[in-house]
Order: sequence, then C-alpha cells, then structure tokens
Amino acid sequence: MSTNNSTNTPELTLNGQTFIGSTGLNPVAATLTAGAGISITNGAGSITISGSGSAGWVDQTTTPVTMAVSTGYTADAGASLITFTLPATSAIGDFVEINGKGSGLYTIAQATGQQIHFGNIASTSGTGGSVSSVLQFDCIRLRCVTANTIWAVVSSVGNFTVV
Repeated sequence: MSTNNSTNTPELTLNGQTFIGSTGLNPVAATLTAGAGISITNGAGSITISGSGSAGWVDQTTTPVTMAVSTGYTADAGASLITFTLPATSAIGDFVEINGKGSGLYTIAQATGQQIHFGNIASTSGTGGSVSSVLQFDCIRLRCVTANTIWAVVSSVGNFTVV
C-alpha cells in the first residue's frame, strides 16, 4: 500500500482504481482504460476485465435469423434451408461467419442498402441480393468494409451463388 509522504497515511482510492507508475514520478491511483473489444467493470475491491468483441459460436437450428456481429454460426437445420440476414448495425472490421452442416444449406440475405462483395463479383444491392451455399459443408467469413452496408467475403471454402 502506498502512503502519502506528507502525512504518512494511506491514499484513498475509488472503486476499481489501482496504482499506476510513471518513470521518475510517484505512482498515482487511476482506473484502467478499455481498448477495442474489451470491457472493464470497476467494483469495491475489484476490477473485472472481459472480452466483449466476440459472442462466440451459435449452433443455428432454426430459420430465419438476423446475425450478430463478431459471431460465428453453424448452419445446422438438417434438410431445411436457413436464411441468415446481415446485421443492421455494423462497424468497419466487424465480422460474421457461417460453417455449413445441414443438408438444407443456407443463404445470406441483405437489408435495404446492403451489399456483399465476393472478389470481383457483387451481390445485387438491397433486399434482392444474397449469397447462398451450394454444398453442405460450404463455409464463409464476411467482414464489414463500410459501416452498416457493405460486406466483403474474406475467406470461403466451397462454392457459392451470388445474386
């Protein structure tokens, strides 16, 4: 524990503060700053740090589904087609990913103003555009390149139909 040199008593801190040093200076009580994809919760006698950039993987067995950013999906509805819709809100760098499993395959639908670029091929802009799997275990990863609207395929395995 640090002490205040002038009074020789412990320094008071707020919830979640820790002592942070600086070259040539005495350490000061301060809170940590969260970076991208990280959240920090300060409490009495505690600091909780967690990753908030990924929601993990979803075994998707029903249709339709609106995808969440930073989430991967396993298309697992047996012989039924699953329709995944791009997230309405996304930031540059956000991703979504789908791994095929069910024999019913999957399609990625778009909302008004959205579009998917697959190499030099672009889907029709808006609700008429889509990218669909052709074989059961086709996999695809998309990254947002223009907030809320434009997505690019950054990796894929298998064959896809772009409309």
